Amino acid sequence: MVTNSVNSKPSSLNDWTYSYLKEKILNLEFKPGQQLHIEDFIDELEISRTPIREAFLRLANESLLDIKPRVGYFVSQMTIDDIRDLFEVREMVETWATRKAAEVLSENDLVELRKLLGESTAAVNSGILDKYLEVDIEFHGYFQKHIKNKRMLEFMESIQDLTYRERVLSLQSKENVRDTLVEHKRILEALIDRDGNQAAWLMGEHLNNVCNRLIKHLYSEVYSYGKKL
Repeated sequence: MVTNSVNSKPSSLNDWTYSYLKEKILNLEFKPGQQLHIEDFIDELEISRTPIREAFLRLANESLLDIKPRVGYFVSQMTIDDIRDLFEVREMVETWATRKAAEVLSENDLVELRKLLGESTAAVNSGILDKYLEVDIEFHGYFQKHIKNKRMLEFMESIQDLTYRERVLSLQSKENVRDTLVEHKRILEALIDRDGNQAAWLMGEHLNNVCNRLIKHLYSEVYSYGKKL
């Protein structure tokens, strides 16, 4: 993610303000359902209303903000149905990509995947969850590189920000982080055996498990998201 400093504004205030607010939303510093007020950022960012309003509209166009006429702007919700929908899409695409990857991954690719798995484990053991998240995204993205369907890739990119919020939320579940490492290892073992069907099945099981663990975590915690889950 791009890190923006209030004290180092670029020449394009519109783009800078958009990136600053987007990062806060994606990292759940602004909670789902939270209302955002343009006036609150005028003094904080030391800018006028115009770039803030333009940023809000861009974020709304990307489904990260909801606009309620005559009420205001709200960070888009993360409901149970939203999470299930996102994982259903991911499962359809990533199981296909994993099956295909088993056929085309080179030995060097497999070495790289082993390296990523080792980095994930080290990051968790060291408590560096930001690094774990970065490597997790890279691990899953490795399989999508082998999809030749341009439209499918464009669609996955279009929901990348929404799935990022889900990933950030999943870090709050220690059970999920621990079990994900085990499931990634099983997927890699199937790929090493060049068993595409098994690798695809394990990827589907992994994504379904993550979805269920995340929902379980949401039910067990109290969130000030503005609406019930």
